Amino acid sequence: MATNPISGLIPRGSLGLKLLLICLLVLVMGVPLLVVGGLVSERENRARQVTAELGAAAGGSQVLGGPMLIVPYTRSVEVTDDQGRTQRRLDRGTYVVFAETGAADTTLTVQSRRRGIYRAAIYSAATDFDAAFTPADALTGIDESYRFDWSQARVVMFVSDSRAIRNAAELRFADGSTETMEPISDLSLVPAGGVENYSRPGLFSAPSAPLPTTLQAFAAPAHLTGAPQNFTVETRLELSGAERFSVAAFAQDTAVTIRGDRRDVRAEGYFQSPDPLQTTDAGFEIAWRVPLVARGAEKAADLSSFNLGLITGRDMAVSFVSSDDVYRGVARAVAYGIMFIGIVFLATLIFEAVSGRKAHPAQYILVGLAQCVFYLLLLSLTEIIGFTTAFVIAAAATVSLLGYYAGASFRSGAIGARALAGLAVLYGAMYVLMTLEDFAMLAGSIVAFVVIAATMIATRQIDWYGRGTTPASNGQT
Repeated sequence: MATNPISGLIPRGSLGLKLLLICLLVLVMGVPLLVVGGLVSERENRARQVTAELGAAAGGSQVLGGPMLIVPYTRSVEVTDDQGRTQRRLDRGTYVVFAETGAADTTLTVQSRRRGIYRAAIYSAATDFDAAFTPADALTGIDESYRFDWSQARVVMFVSDSRAIRNAAELRFADGSTETMEPISDLSLVPAGGVENYSRPGLFSAPSAPLPTTLQAFAAPAHLTGAPQNFTVETRLELSGAERFSVAAFAQDTAVTIRGDRRDVRAEGYFQSPDPLQTTDAGFEIAWRVPLVARGAEKAADLSSFNLGLITGRDMAVSFVSSDDVYRGVARAVAYGIMFIGIVFLATLIFEAVSGRKAHPAQYILVGLAQCVFYLLLLSLTEIIGFTTAFVIAAAATVSLLGYYAGASFRSGAIGARALAGLAVLYGAMYVLMTLEDFAMLAGSIVAFVVIAATMIATRQIDWYGRGTTPASNGQT
């Protein structure tokens, strides 16, 4: 009868062969983990969709553009036709003049609006604007062919969605007079023909960000006569929105302060605040200041070639933790799932070596599936009660189950207790790893190295071929 030559090299009961089998089982456990990962992505997309629907009903992500001065003009220019003849043409257009200084002070009142298990951060924003204009200085150096009609000058503002405005915005001038701002349809915030570059004699600029086309403008008369006088205006705008709030750098020198009653907030936008976002028991507060040189736009521009929507991408913003953010911790946990399953399998193999008792491959599979179910528990509970509490509950249930199963399988209460303690430490390390977003790779590498080093030290005297009796198994139960 033929014999297998390999059987003489690796005996049937060798731990080395068992280790190779366990490595294969760890890879097999990647299949259910992939299923769990796909489920996390599906739930995250669903949460994002529902959040967007809730947010759209409240006004969506709002961008506010503070007071700016728009002045109509006529301009006589010479053009040459196809036959080389020169003719004079009268062009009509609008110039925008940005305030010399502008400030916006916003107070946000935030609440969570729910649909089933999903939620969105809905806010009410009250913003006080003030702006000081010096039109003559801003237009210094403009081609003399421009003839401005200052009597028709208007102060214009814009928002992303005017349906969410909750008050009748009024301009207040320094002399105490007021003007109610009204929607305007005769001003296009995007140049005709989709021009994305701004140019005039001696100047040229091209925006690097996509240009919005959904801005909604409203304006009021600027109370100017036949000359460009300096003036100041104030106004208060109340509106609602969702998830993100931002103020564009609407003046040559813009100062913005945003405060609110929530703490789960982060600072965003094109410009960075010189000071970090401050959180207190009452909420948060953050301030920015953007000078002309940092703003990257001129003091004044011709709207026939300048996209006013360009400045919406140069904003100062805060955003609130959205519904899909709760899935990031779960996704990170699943990404390291193979490593933690491998650690548990390796620990089980060491228990085999030191106790002299054997665990069947089916038992390894059950242990691996129990850990995969942990991620399902974590996902389903996180959607309802948040990541931290969900992790504690799911980890406590899984650790208790695996500790009990280890004690019952090896018929040893001591091994069950050691497994319970070891798994508690392991899942504690997993939680730390999941919360260290910026240092997750470093923490994971350290955990993996420590586990491998501990395993090598603990198994340094094991007879992996199984030809003899391992020192660790003599007289141990």
